[in-house]
Amino acid sequence: MKSTTQSGLWKVEFGSLGATLKVLQDHGVTTLHLARLRAEPDYAKRVAEFMLRGGLDASIHQKLARTVMGKNFFGVEDWSVLYGVNFSQKQLRQVAEFPWGEDILNSTCPLCGKVVKDCHFAFVGLDRINGKPLTILKLEELHPTTGQPKFYSYAPDAWYSKEKFARKTTMSFRWYLLHQNIVPKSEDKTYDGQRAMLTADYEVPSAVTEVTKDLLVFRKTGNFVNQSRYARCECVTSGGDRVDAGDVGGGGLGVNHFWGGSRGYGVGLAASRKF
Repeated sequence: MKSTTQSGLWKVEFGSLGATLKVLQDHGVTTLHLARLRAEPDYAKRVAEFMLRGGLDASIHQKLARTVMGKNFFGVEDWSVLYGVNFSQKQLRQVAEFPWGEDILNSTCPLCGKVVKDCHFAFVGLDRINGKPLTILKLEELHPTTGQPKFYSYAPDAWYSKEKFARKTTMSFRWYLLHQNIVPKSEDKTYDGQRAMLTADYEVPSAVTEVTKDLLVFRKTGNFVNQSRYARCECVTSGGDRVDAGDVGGGGLGVNHFWGGSRGYGVGLAASRKF
């Protein structure tokens, strides 16, 4: 015999349901709104999505940026839905304004010649995630080898497990706009030579910023960027080597290092629009 046992919302007790309806009524919700939920699937979906992302709603500026950037955008709602991040009202105010205008997003990229919105990735960078510093090692915990995206190696076996740039370095809590791939033709150059290729509006991101971008791009597109070249970052190891990152070989996101600031054919430069 087919079971008639219901689960989920069907288990809510009548008293709790009544209390919930009372709260909605106190905020102006009427039976007409409830009828619309039942009659219009798209409306019900939007209401449900708003509830699932913790009641977070983007500012007008963020909504415009998301519309312009499309899949190349990762905002507070995405962090809330995909990683369960809780934001305070103070934090929401901090990132309420998207710092780059529509004119910049639709302009020609000075690094590769494409349109900025198509070759860059915009995201809110976190210094902490639900109270814990968001380091590269913390990102490993959030992306275990059993899922996707994943890292090429993990602590304690990863060579960088005891390195400061992986254990302690975090991003600032703000918006970031990073070039998705390495700066074109930046391979086989010294670090100083690579930096000279950047225009005044760009800088080299930290390793945790570049790694975060790679992971979030994967979450939005299902693919890693920089699959044939590593992207060199500003961070250095305890031995003075420059850190780089990429999914070269397709085995997962690799965090590597290359001797000092010397030339490396497989090593290009990461680039971030200045805040």
